[in-house]
Amino acid sequence: MGTSVVVGLLAAGVVGTILDIAEFPGGGAIGAFAGGLTAAWLLRAPRRSASVAGLIVGVFSLLVEVSILVTLVFSGLYKPPPAPQISQGVLIVAFALTMALQVIGGTAGGFLVGTIRHPSPRTAETTRPYLPPPPPLPAKYCIQCGAGLAKETSLCPDCGAKQAA
Repeated sequence: MGTSVVVGLLAAGVVGTILDIAEFPGGGAIGAFAGGLTAAWLLRAPRRSASVAGLIVGVFSLLVEVSILVTLVFSGLYKPPPAPQISQGVLIVAFALTMALQVIGGTAGGFLVGTIRHPSPRTAETTRPYLPPPPPLPAKYCIQCGAGLAKETSLCPDCGAKQAA
């Protein structure tokens, strides 16, 4: 699970950073969703484990995204636009909402891939084994012993009784 989560975190960080730089609304949550998808796809596990991988990606994707963004700023590859003054209370609420959206996005991505790759037995189609058709019913029965006979039989092969026409 570790490798798939690390790759999922990298995918989440890169996608989230690109979308945030492009000022796309919800870029971090979309990045977390993409990271959850990636982690679950690589994990190839049932729904529960894939969802856990997506959850882990969602929880840590903001940290990876911010690390990538800080690296881009300090390397001079990206210059962020001037930020307005925002109160501490608004920042805390924004951070909590961002974390919640990223956790939900990562978990949803993992759950989706886990469901697609491992559908529940109730929803998966089951094939029935081949059963040959039953033998045909006899056309008539012996008047003495009751054995099944073909329509054109005049003597019963079991008891030898002569059959009515």
